[in-house]
Amino acid sequence: MGLRIKVFAGPKDYDIASLYRPDDGELLVGVDSGLDLMLAAGLRIDLAVGDFDSIAPENVGRVRSEAGVCLELPPDKDVTDLAYCLEYLYNHCVYESITVFGGLGGRVDHLVANLNLMKKYDLTFVDDVRRAYVLKKGVHAIANVRKYISFFAVEDVYGLTIRGFKYELSNHYLGTSDSLCVSNAGSGEVAFTKGRLLVIETDEPEVR
Repeated sequence: MGLRIKVFAGPKDYDIASLYRPDDGELLVGVDSGLDLMLAAGLRIDLAVGDFDSIAPENVGRVRSEAGVCLELPPDKDVTDLAYCLEYLYNHCVYESITVFGGLGGRVDHLVANLNLMKKYDLTFVDDVRRAYVLKKGVHAIANVRKYISFFAVEDVYGLTIRGFKYELSNHYLGTSDSLCVSNAGSGEVAFTKGRLLVIETDEPEVR
């Protein structure tokens, strides 16, 4: 059995206490501003990654001294801090799962970049109001606890059948530019024979 990797990333708009639950065999990773949240929550830092331009200046020294491994990156680079982190984990760890806390709010360009990472890596993004993950072909039972659930084709999806949700579908071809499956609701079963399906479960975010 591989590691259960928990990655804490920015933006800092989620509550660690309500989302994080410790597991045996877990690796705790902080990416840039997510390190502030880890320190505030008293979590150990097994791996720290980032250029540290988004964390509190008084925390930089703590991260460098307290992290089990510290990968400090240059400010000017060709990938985001999170993309670098995931590539490092992919190449250096045997893992069972990767959960990224954060990464879904904040700047729209960062959101798109993070969703693109789901095309490359098998991972789940989660924050206080959202959960996003990608499914491979097969039959999947989904227990959705959010107000809405939407489905998008990361790769063209064939034979898509949706049962038990508010809106059902039978043997449908869902293309990568198709928005038919936005704003469904409830829980149920999803099945398809080819492709990859992005699932986003979400509540209405609070207006701040």
